[in-house]
Amino acid sequence: MRRAALVLALLVLVPASSQAQLSTRVFADAGVTVFSATQSFRAILGKPSGAVFGGGVEVDQRPWFVTLGARRFHRSGHRVFVFNNEVFPLNVKDSITVTPVELTFGYRFRWRGFVPYAGGGIGWHRFEETSDHATDEENVNKTYTGYQVVGGAERRIRPWLAAALDAEWSAVPNAFGDAATSVAKIYHERDLGGFTLRARIVVGR
Repeated sequence: MRRAALVLALLVLVPASSQAQLSTRVFADAGVTVFSATQSFRAILGKPSGAVFGGGVEVDQRPWFVTLGARRFHRSGHRVFVFNNEVFPLNVKDSITVTPVELTFGYRFRWRGFVPYAGGGIGWHRFEETSDHATDEENVNKTYTGYQVVGGAERRIRPWLAAALDAEWSAVPNAFGDAATSVAKIYHERDLGGFTLRARIVVGR
């Protein structure tokens, strides 16, 4: 994550001769993520999807751009016991928070008043799982590295305001813990990534 911030800072602090072509914008977004580890999330939370909210900063040197963004998923369910693929909920509250921080490089097109775009990059996904009455050793707080590809389209509403809709697919291999009580281990699911559909408001030129 420190490397991502450093790359973005270097892009902003370009020589003065190129400043005319460079613009910086900020954005906020909201959407829905469907996790690849469908069985694990469904067992604990009741479903493998949920709302996500985020935002970030984008540096454009058209037609190229780079974004540094973050979003947050949080949902509560219950600890479970799985036996013969049957899930038995326990009377213990369990909360899961996933916070991806992503650095994405991309390219913009122009088509009939819209600005389609596509890109890809690297992400750092923080996974937190906490339960009532659990110790620090039993709770989980780890960060895993993954990658993502994204595609969407933007339309300008005002000279300084635009709206966009995009879809992202991410892969975060080798995630989750190896504890015998890990639901993900029982289901042989190791990917913390998934599919995200989101709407975005962009402020800036």
